[in-house]
Amino acid sequence: MHQALAAAASKRRSDEDRVIVVQRILVLGLFGLLATQQLLLWAFLGYAWWTYAVGAAGFIGLILLLYRMNGWGTDRGPSLALFGTCLAIATLACVLGGEGRFFYANTDWQVRDAVLRDLVVYPWPFVYQATPSPLMLRAPLAMYIIPSLIGKGLGYRAAELALLGQNSLLLATILSLGSALFRDTRARTIGVAVFLGFSGMDILGAAFLGKPLMGHMEAWIGPQYSSHITQIFWVPQHGMAGWMGALLYMLWRDDRLPRAVLLAILPLLALMSPLALMGLMPFAAHAGLDGLFKRRLVAGDILLPALALVLAIPSLLYLAAAHDTVGEHAQAIRLPIYLLFEFVEVVPYLIAAWLFGRHRFGASTTFVVTAILLLAPFGQVGNSSDFTMRASIPALAVLAVLLGDMLAQKTDTRGAHAAQILGGLTFAIGLFTPAAEIIRAVRFPVSPAPLCSYLGVVPGGAATYDAPLSRIPSIIRPVRSTVIQPHDPERCWTGPWPAALPDVRASN
Repeated sequence: MHQALAAAASKRRSDEDRVIVVQRILVLGLFGLLATQQLLLWAFLGYAWWTYAVGAAGFIGLILLLYRMNGWGTDRGPSLALFGTCLAIATLACVLGGEGRFFYANTDWQVRDAVLRDLVVYPWPFVYQATPSPLMLRAPLAMYIIPSLIGKGLGYRAAELALLGQNSLLLATILSLGSALFRDTRARTIGVAVFLGFSGMDILGAAFLGKPLMGHMEAWIGPQYSSHITQIFWVPQHGMAGWMGALLYMLWRDDRLPRAVLLAILPLLALMSPLALMGLMPFAAHAGLDGLFKRRLVAGDILLPALALVLAIPSLLYLAAAHDTVGEHAQAIRLPIYLLFEFVEVVPYLIAAWLFGRHRFGASTTFVVTAILLLAPFGQVGNSSDFTMRASIPALAVLAVLLGDMLAQKTDTRGAHAAQILGGLTFAIGLFTPAAEIIRAVRFPVSPAPLCSYLGVVPGGAATYDAPLSRIPSIIRPVRSTVIQPHDPERCWTGPWPAALPDVRASN
């Protein structure tokens, strides 16, 4: 009897394991989300109703054509149990990052909450009354656009919860699809743990320069390479845009999806994070040159990304309508600062990757990652260091996957074993950074709800979030907009922010 019950339980577990979420469905689900964001931006810009039908038909056609492309490899994706585990992990990470206002949210969310509130409260399209020209939101709105639409029907609190749900599902999809890069349960566990805990050794840099060893340690020297927990807590839209592109690149390198899928998603990611998209360009170039030199390019590798680019033209024009202060240029950095930064943040990981030797993702992948991470500190967009922080996101994600794959393998050579020790030790020291972020999220009080408009939180506006209406290209400029002249209360939140942290409104 006992043996029969055990056999039945074993069969039930086996049947459950065969319940698989098909990989291409999840990948193309990401396309569906990005397409919806693009179409809702058209609504924010006040497009005529028939344009949505044309655009929707174009996006549906793109997704169906990508579905039918050859080169998807195995269709076996994560099991429902694995996806559920990833969803629980992703939800916990987003909640601890302040989404939904169950825990403390970092000060970046002061502006972000105001943008979401305005998208919920004000009728689309709208502009802010300003002199000499009205101001229009010109931020990467992809993360906000679906939750704000839900909030229009159910209120701002519903929009906050929708944002939490959206980002949790997106991160869970990224983690579960990424699990396909690892061959068994042990390797997947190591891979997810390494990805979520990945960081440079900020605590060593902070200690060397006499900076505080708790709190947000990544600002210890100037340029920053953000830990993955920091990206979830501070800039989830940038993080997940870069991770989506990096994920598809690694799946392509592992022969699990067509090259066209990787190239077609790129223009759709701009509305989520233009800077992360910049960091994906070298990987896209690698994919294109690989197909060209090996004579493996097919018509779909060119035509389908071209179709995605055409469909993304309104969002690309929208993002390009920036103030004069927003633009790319080289950044001067002193050699001692550069060397110290690189050696603390990524050089030990890069040495380990090269020392490990041949791996299934190829030396060319390691070369692209190395080039990006060694050159990124010399780039700048606008007046801040955001380019270094955000354009590095895809390369750091790929490096985390290489490290996870390295640590999960059994090695039989001295060089590979030394690489595992170096990579593992660097990772262990780096864990202090995400741990400090989590401790702060738990210790500080829950962030208060916003009461002010975007201009109430950032008086006069910010070049990275708005643009004069006159700068919006006429082809996408709203014909008629509601002019908003906010009358904001003196206090922009329902309660005080922690006294130890700055108030964005007070600092502007």
